[in-house]
Amino acid sequence: MDVSRRHDDTDVDLMMLLAKYHSNGVPIFFEDRPCTPQEVIDIMTVKENEVYMPDYVTDTQDNVIQIRYDHVK
Repeated sequence: MDVSRRHDDTDVDLMMLLAKYHSNGVPIFFEDRPCTPQEVIDIMTVKENEVYMPDYVTDTQDNVIQIRYDHVK
């Protein structure tokens, strides 16, 4: 699948945010599948007419322990 489109500033900002969490060991899931930050951006680029909502799952101290992207119906 060719995902060769120019990423806008929003994509870059999201990529940097997800990369920060990912490098700190926070797993990222897209529709229940483990993904890298780049995979999340690529999927959302291909499915640009779909809406996905991030859920930042936290522990009891409000530390982010997972990020989950799910389709909003």
